[in-house]
Amino acid sequence: MKARKVLVITHGHFGIELVKSVEIIMGKQDFIDAMGLVPGQSVDDLRQQAFDVLAKNDAEGAETIVACDLFGGSPGNVALSCLGKSDCKVVLGVNMPFLIELIQDVNDIESIDELIDTAMEAGRAGLIKKDRATLLEG
Repeated sequence: MKARKVLVITHGHFGIELVKSVEIIMGKQDFIDAMGLVPGQSVDDLRQQAFDVLAKNDAEGAETIVACDLFGGSPGNVALSCLGKSDCKVVLGVNMPFLIELIQDVNDIESIDELIDTAMEAGRAGLIKKDRATLLEG
């Protein structure tokens, strides 16, 4: 199985802080890079940063999963443009349960598509609605 890398691309510092938060739980993760589009930064600059990370990962022979916060925004468009530069996979709508599951299973699931599907399931399952009536329910 090839080495796997993750690139998180978001608006602002959300992705960088998301990775830091996950590392509080999971420990340091050397295979994850994170970047965000900050005020005053051009989309072209963010795109070049992403392409540079992909080129490094490709040169190392690693498979890259690009995880982005939102479909349709500038970071999402940058993430999708990565598909033209690398044989990566792109997931839009990253959240903490997704990233934790991805980290837990990154070396255990042979198929990168199955790995992503499993992590996406965890991401969806991590969205839980509670109200007063259901607060004490499992």
